Amino acid sequence: MSHASAPTTPKSKPLAEQSATFSAPVSKTSPLAFKWRLRSQSNASPPLSSKPPQLDLFASGSYVMSGLWNAQEALNNSPSPSPPPGGFLAMHTSPRNASGPIRIDTATSPESSQGKSPWQTNPHSNNTKTSQFIDKLQAENDRLRRDLTAEKLAREEDLRRLGAAKAKAEDSRTEHQHLQVLADTNARALERKDRKLEELKATLEAEQRRRIAAEEREAEMSRILGETRSETQRELAKAVTLQQQAETHAEAAQSGFKRIQDSYEHKVRSMAKDLAALKKQRADDAAKIKKQAIVGDQLAQECEKALRSEHSMTDLLAAYRKEHEQGLEALVAEARQLRIAVPTKEAAADGLVEEMRQIADKMKWVMTQKKYQEQKH
Repeated sequence: MSHASAPTTPKSKPLAEQSATFSAPVSKTSPLAFKWRLRSQSNASPPLSSKPPQLDLFASGSYVMSGLWNAQEALNNSPSPSPPPGGFLAMHTSPRNASGPIRIDTATSPESSQGKSPWQTNPHSNNTKTSQFIDKLQAENDRLRRDLTAEKLAREEDLRRLGAAKAKAEDSRTEHQHLQVLADTNARALERKDRKLEELKATLEAEQRRRIAAEEREAEMSRILGETRSETQRELAKAVTLQQQAETHAEAAQSGFKRIQDSYEHKVRSMAKDLAALKKQRADDAAKIKKQAIVGDQLAQECEKALRSEHSMTDLLAAYRKEHEQGLEALVAEARQLRIAVPTKEAAADGLVEEMRQIADKMKWVMTQKKYQEQKH
């Protein structure tokens, strides 16, 4: 917008001043035009001096510096011709506009330049410097008119461009506001994403710390597992050795228990034989007692002796029973030890203990029966 209006403002003002400057000699009522018309109508040459008029055209500083010509300076510098006979004619001037540039006459416009023009060449002075200068001024004036028209068209074009630029600026402003809203939205989104990124970074760091801690724990557990595996292997080897020793001890205990069992079975068989013999002897004694019942009084002394013998036998049986119980308790203790050492032989040991108890109960029953019979007799 500033690019379109910038070249317009500086050019319009000088052109307006130029048009105001060059409109004076162009007007029909200007003094210079009046003098030349008066000279052409009278068909008489004005009294000329011995020297041609010296027009100081290039003495003006404004013309030299800026290339502009002032009509008032030309009139002041040129010699005034003698007034025509018959007095002065009335001068007519065109009213000047209060504002804006001076109105351009239609008679002197470029369109009517082919018609009747007040700037007619003097027939008596075709090659004078003044006529050449007037032609030059007329050409310059036409050029300035064309420049003024072009400037007006350019100003109109600039105004149109200015309107378009304003509309475009409004659109750009709206677009800028929209883009600003989008930028704010994007900035907030970026802030949220930055916060989310920071949270993700913190989460990642925490996860890394947890992973490092987990790796350290895994390494520690691997070390502990290795140590535990080594310790377990050592304990397993020790347990295998102990198992082999226990199996050896169990085999030895089994063989020893078998020997003890065989010995006790032999003792039990011998005791059974002794018991059978005792039973036979008791039967014989009972028969003898029956036979000798009649002669009991006579045999009282013999009975007392027999009672003493029975008492001694009872003591012997009590001692034997005590010894047998001690041996049985030793067997029970040894069986318990074997049961602790070899769990698989527990049932056999329990059976042996039960059998020994049954044998002891039988022996007690036999002794009780014998004692009962002795008391009965």
